[in-house]
Amino acid sequence: MTTGIADYAGYFLQGAAITIWISWLALLLSAVVGTIFAAAGLSSLWPLRVLATAYVETFRSIPILVLLFFCYFGLSLVFSINLSPFVAATIALTLELSSMMAVIVRAGIQSVSRGQWEAGLATGMRRWQVWRYIIMPQAIRVILPPSVGVYIAALKDSSLASIIGYVELTKTGLLVRESTGRNFQVLVVVAALYFVINYSISLVGAALEKRFQIVH
Repeated sequence: MTTGIADYAGYFLQGAAITIWISWLALLLSAVVGTIFAAAGLSSLWPLRVLATAYVETFRSIPILVLLFFCYFGLSLVFSINLSPFVAATIALTLELSSMMAVIVRAGIQSVSRGQWEAGLATGMRRWQVWRYIIMPQAIRVILPPSVGVYIAALKDSSLASIIGYVELTKTGLLVRESTGRNFQVLVVVAALYFVINYSISLVGAALEKRFQIVH
């Protein structure tokens, strides 16, 4: 890193922290929304299954860039709602990621045999107790590995939020490039930070996956 770029180290670290924050927030929200639609997709009521399928297929098919433009510009035009770049980016990422999480959570739940549901209910446990103590501890082993991949995808997709003016890591790099005129060095720094973040997440995910396999 040259001296000129080094002077902006604090801005790069701040941009990296913002990127981690927005992608983590989007992942948490998408986990909640995805679980709801996963449960709807497994429901015995066909309208809920149709709704879940429509939601998943719709937001899995629309590119994140289109979702960003829709949330930031479209909602303002149609509903007169002015969203900040942060809110618009969070909603767009949540819509995209929750469609992925719905599929992952549903697969995790379906990996647990129906017999364990019946055995839990036969012992007098309530349905929420069966969910908490029998189904989810086993399903989480299936859910966790692809969830790490979803988080990494969220980190990379969050870079597109710079298009609507949200200042995260990529936008920070673009601003530093304009200030210094050092195109290549800035790109190297930004790419290196993304690599460090994503590789660290992969290591943590692998450690968690190993721990769950040992515990359960």
